[in-house]
Amino acid sequence: MSLKRKAEDFCRRAGFPLAKGVRVLCAVSGGLDSMVLLHLLWTQSQNGRFSVSVATFDHRLRPESGADTAFVSSWCSAREIPCRVGAGDVAAFSRARGQTVEEAARNLRYEFLERAAEEAGADYIATAHTADDNAETVLLHLLRGSGLNGLGGIPPRRGRIIRPLLEITRCEIETYAVQHDIPHREDESNRDTAYTRNYLRHEILPLLREKNPSLARTLGRTAESLRRDEECLTQLTEETARRLLTAEQNAVSVRATDLNAQPRAIALRLVQKMAELALPGTVLPHNQRQALLELAGKEHPSGTISLVSRLQGRRSYDTLTLALPAEQTDRFTPVGLRPGETKPVPELEIVLTCRWAVCPEEPVPDRLYLRPGEAETLLVRPRQPGDEIDLYRRGRKKLKKWMIEEKVPRERRERLPVIEIDGQVAAVLGMGGSGRWLAQPGETALEFGILREK
Repeated sequence: MSLKRKAEDFCRRAGFPLAKGVRVLCAVSGGLDSMVLLHLLWTQSQNGRFSVSVATFDHRLRPESGADTAFVSSWCSAREIPCRVGAGDVAAFSRARGQTVEEAARNLRYEFLERAAEEAGADYIATAHTADDNAETVLLHLLRGSGLNGLGGIPPRRGRIIRPLLEITRCEIETYAVQHDIPHREDESNRDTAYTRNYLRHEILPLLREKNPSLARTLGRTAESLRRDEECLTQLTEETARRLLTAEQNAVSVRATDLNAQPRAIALRLVQKMAELALPGTVLPHNQRQALLELAGKEHPSGTISLVSRLQGRRSYDTLTLALPAEQTDRFTPVGLRPGETKPVPELEIVLTCRWAVCPEEPVPDRLYLRPGEAETLLVRPRQPGDEIDLYRRGRKKLKKWMIEEKVPRERRERLPVIEIDGQVAAVLGMGGSGRWLAQPGETALEFGILREK
């Protein structure tokens, strides 16, 4: 079967057939894989069945990176393919966020792709991940000790991001490029084995292929099987949660005997579901999920565990409850926010917004610009007893003392939204932020604010 037919068949089976009227934004770096994907989509689009545009991003990590985006733009221009070019200072973003360069590059790239897709009105964003990329990802997660989510590898689709080449091997890519005389640019950093992925690609995978020449396809089938297992367990957890969990404001309970009766794989997921319901955006570390199951299984009928984001796990006779401390539950409900989201806080009669933006030179009313942390979901919550913040040139202060010094009326103190990043108080909307988290003018930052009053 030709590469074209294999890709078409995979797209159909994966649930994103490139049908008439579909608009596809193709992510192109200029490398071999992405140029083959672009050529494949462009030639298929010539019959008018679907339309293709391109987005290419300069990470500014190499002197020649600008030439890569210029190459892609020129190739598209010669064929009248719409092309959007973006750029970002990955090195600076990596330092500000405390991420590896690889993580920072990926985050900035996908933020740009999402913006470009919005501008293009694209239904899908196509990336050029191959079967070999998937095999590398599975091995990376195996090294890190990941669960089923990680060992499931690269999903064929996530939101509107699709991977048409996920069952195509790098050897097939190279053959197609030669057959169709497709030019491309080489990124020398892809050979630097200081990066773990490159080490696996150039040092480990060749050895494994000596034992199994079809290793990429074998690991791909394994990853697909594990993804299906994870989907099944997730669905079973949702069904179990609907039957067993009792939710109130900021508190979720389950009978300990019911929880203990579940298979451990479901029970671990069930306590994570409880945390999400009690405090949106919360992700419990594996050791805390295990500790909750141990608490539910103990003969002693009472006990308390401190969890992330100041949640508590409480056992009282046959009831296990995840909740905020009692004195915090009569205030507004905490809100989990991701960049690009807008969420209402009905108790405060406001709507909060969070988006990526460049920190301006001058302050903007009702806006706060913060450096991001590692967590995908940020938390906006009321002040809690013992909260502290590091203020620029003023040292570490209790939020209560800071609010008193700023003459914040007592009745307003519990209604000022506190922004928590990576478990730390980063800022208070309407007051200011920690010197550690406040962005500097010109930096790419998370913009928080009150979008509008209801």
